This record gives sequence, structure tokens and C-alpha cells, in this order.
Amino acid sequence: MRITQEADYALRMVCQLAEQEGVVGATALTAAASVPTRFGVKILHKLSRAGLVQAVRGATGGYMLSVDAGHLTLRQVIEAIDGPITLRHCLEKDKPFPSPCCSDSCRLHCLFGTLNEMLTQRLDRVTVAMVADRSCTLEQLLRAVE
Repeated sequence: MRITQEADYALRMVCQLAEQEGVVGATALTAAASVPTRFGVKILHKLSRAGLVQAVRGATGGYMLSVDAGHLTLRQVIEAIDGPITLRHCLEKDKPFPSPCCSDSCRLHCLFGTLNEMLTQRLDRVTVAMVADRSCTLEQLLRAVE
């Protein structure tokens, strides 16, 4: 499993929105997050459709978080862009994949299923607010995922 560039950019932008609080223009937001503007706007539309950000129209418009940053997890942002996190094709619930394992009796299926669950649980432990809070040390963030 690899987090896509799109999900990485989404994480950067929602953290910027959490840091800046309130409405932030798309150009300023993408620049602050080091995201190409055109790509960033497309990502913001996806985040908006997922209900994580809200577009504000008008001369002073832009984007703002729709969800409290203290309740918005890294997993939610990643899945809004990339879909459900799965380490292996046979773990995808909604996509049939021709594989001889595709059952709980396969040792690899069971192993990767457990690892997948561990990863998603840990991503749920880290909120956007935690990442955006500059007083939160890297050690504190790492402890959150232990």
C-alpha cells in the first residue's frame, strides 16, 4: 500500500486549514501546502464532496474545514481521496479479485488483514489538529500511533 500523491497533498492542505482556521483562499492554501494550484483545487473538490472541507463563495471566499480538526483523522482524509485502505487486493470488500486465497483460511490473507486493521486503527488515532499543532512534538505524534 502506498499513499498517493493526491492523498499526501490532501493531508497537507487540511493541516494548513487547521493551522490557519477560518476561510483560506485556494491560491494561498495551495501555496502554503506546496501543492500545485490546479491539482490542489481538484483535491479540494473531492474533500468537499466527502464533507471534510467547505467551499465559501464570494470575494473573500475560499475553503475551510467542515469537521472539527480535533475529530478529523488522518485515515478519514486519506480514504476521502484514495478510498478504503487495503494492503492487499483480497482485502477489498467491494471489488472481486480472482485470487486463490480470498478466504480467512489463507495465512497471508489473515496476516495482511490483521496488519491492515492495525494500520487503520493507528491512522484513526492521529487527528489533523495533532499534526497542525506545532507544540505537539514528533515524539508525541509517534506515541499516538504506538
